Amino acid sequence: MSALFVPVGPEPSFVYWIRRLTLLLALGTLIFGIWWVFTSRGSSEQSSPAPTSSPSAEPSAYSTAESSPAPTVDPPAASETGSGAAETGTAAAGAVPVDCQDSEIKVKARSDKSTYTVGETPELKLTITNIGDLACNRDVGPRANELEVTSGGYHVWSSDDCSASDASKIIVMKPGEKVSSTITWNGRLSQKGCPSEGAEAKPGRYDVVGRNGAIDSDGDPFSLTASE
Repeated sequence: MSALFVPVGPEPSFVYWIRRLTLLLALGTLIFGIWWVFTSRGSSEQSSPAPTSSPSAEPSAYSTAESSPAPTVDPPAASETGSGAAETGTAAAGAVPVDCQDSEIKVKARSDKSTYTVGETPELKLTITNIGDLACNRDVGPRANELEVTSGGYHVWSSDDCSASDASKIIVMKPGEKVSSTITWNGRLSQKGCPSEGAEAKPGRYDVVGRNGAIDSDGDPFSLTASE
């Protein structure tokens, strides 16, 4: 056996063997402690979550942004748009027209010529137009209509003076639709109720004015000249 392993000294040999075992045990304990420290630290680093995955201010802000997306507007589906348009068209087509407002009616009056000789019978025309956006009911009968001839603002003749009528004619007028009626003026003066045959109108400047309900037209001028 090598001298390294043979105890030498005044003490019994087993004493030296005990000392050696104690030293080896302490050394082994130290080595084990160092190994345990390093292995525990490695295990702790592996088991702990990586910094990038741990909660922080930056991931928290990202999470908030995802939970509150910016408002967006989705376009309506083609089928929904078509259905809505069809329903609107059906409702409009099936709606019962109401009475026309006066603001939706335009009245125009005119004569068939600009100049007549005394004794001629001018033909006067009344035109009623729906200038609104919707179809509506309007009375276009004799009761609602009138053609009047004036001169210098004075009454000369009216279609209601001698042939007033209570007859109504209510029709549905579409937007842009026109309704016209004509009457011939006999060239004589008249008064309301037609008490007597009026005198023949004299040469001069005249205007024809039309009315439908409460709506009056602008005056349309024409002239009477002396016959040769």
